[in-house]
Amino acid sequence: MDSSPRFVFLVNAAAGTGQAPRKLAALIAEQPHVAARARVVATRSAAELEQALRLADDEIPVAVGGDGSFNALVSLLDRRGEISRMMGLIPFGTGNATAHTLGLRSARVAMAALVRNKTASLDIMRTSIPQAPIALVSCSTGFESNFLQRYSALRYRSRQWAGWSALALNISKRFSGATLSVDGRAWLGDSELVYNVGVYNIPHYAFGRVMWRGMRADDGLAVAAAVSSPAAYWNLMLRGVPAADSPTAPTTPLPGVRIARWRSAEIFSPVPLQVDGEFVGVHHAELTVDSCALTAICAT
Repeated sequence: MDSSPRFVFLVNAAAGTGQAPRKLAALIAEQPHVAARARVVATRSAAELEQALRLADDEIPVAVGGDGSFNALVSLLDRRGEISRMMGLIPFGTGNATAHTLGLRSARVAMAALVRNKTASLDIMRTSIPQAPIALVSCSTGFESNFLQRYSALRYRSRQWAGWSALALNISKRFSGATLSVDGRAWLGDSELVYNVGVYNIPHYAFGRVMWRGMRADDGLAVAAAVSSPAAYWNLMLRGVPAADSPTAPTTPLPGVRIARWRSAEIFSPVPLQVDGEFVGVHHAELTVDSCALTAICAT
């Protein structure tokens, strides 16, 4: 009897231009071994996914999309008590930070990885936000959340226009009033003028950039970062910074950038938060790192 696993590909039929199911079908056809043991579940919302996804014991769920799609799968399995399942990811998204951390730099690389069936463990951040109980990549406020609020409102009409519009409106905004505590100690005060404040769970960020050099995705620690200006933020995106392997006093690895490692954190901001590239519209979150909570198929 063939003991190879079966794959359930979960694709958002409403995302982007609606071409994801067609693109996925072509991709699966290139891998006959996968195609023979695969089925596709196409949905248009998280509610539809909740109703449609039923897994047999030997089936591996594979999110087709970006960080938001993978988050939706992880959150659903967590609610069902099935988060210990092996999972897969085909990067059809925009930023694809999680995919890059797993070495899945393209959809074809990810499909080939399903055949090899090598896995990696990933930490997750559990949050107090009801509509976003899990963060795989980030939870932040300031430029990132302002940008995503505008981008989310326009992206289904034109991603290019949405991106330029969101960037133009928010590229120079700074604010005060945010606070961030890490492991029970006050770390950022509300009098500080900042450009972006966030917590980050994996080394990669948008478009595969390595933001936190040397950080492991399974070490039980996340990064807190306060960035004071637009120049400091884009310097961070371009260069990245070293991230220590253990909690330390706050450091300043780049001018205008302050970081610390943590296991629990609390963030409040007058500017609403984003989680994993989705604007969530709340101002407060408590977070804890759940070490090695996920097992995901990786490239190496």
